[in-house]
Amino acid sequence: MKTVVFSLICGLLFSCTTEHVKRVPLFNNLSFKLINSEKVVPIGSIKSQIFNSYFKKKALQIPLFRCVETDNYTVYIGLPFNTSLQELAKLKIAKNFNQTSFESDSTNYLFKTFNSVNEYCAVYIKNYDNNLVYVLAASNSAQILDSLLTLDSFSSRFIK
Repeated sequence: MKTVVFSLICGLLFSCTTEHVKRVPLFNNLSFKLINSEKVVPIGSIKSQIFNSYFKKKALQIPLFRCVETDNYTVYIGLPFNTSLQELAKLKIAKNFNQTSFESDSTNYLFKTFNSVNEYCAVYIKNYDNNLVYVLAASNSAQILDSLLTLDSFSSRFIK
């Protein structure tokens, strides 16, 4: 009887102290960690059209894999294929955006930010085990871009 009570108490303690991390599985045990009030939303034709409207060059294939939303921003996760980080670095955003920052090590990751009158975007591309992940985040708030959609934020959200 004491063993059963002790087991129940231990189980309750561990279940209360274990933090549940919401993740979006990608490939090869790699996942994208969700933060705050982010939710995975279904990808329909409208989400795909919005994602594809950001690109000028249609020759590169970046299929939309997942879409994550909050009230303040949207994160599109694409899995590019038949391309390289160098090719994606040359890719221009189709809308009337000004590039405001660029950082890359030219082989493993790339991070760019863009803005226009009422929209702010961040692009993070990372090479994981010779597979590329393309993340495009869009918000109408510069503060959100500068605080949540940063290079450090994106790089820490990928969990292996």
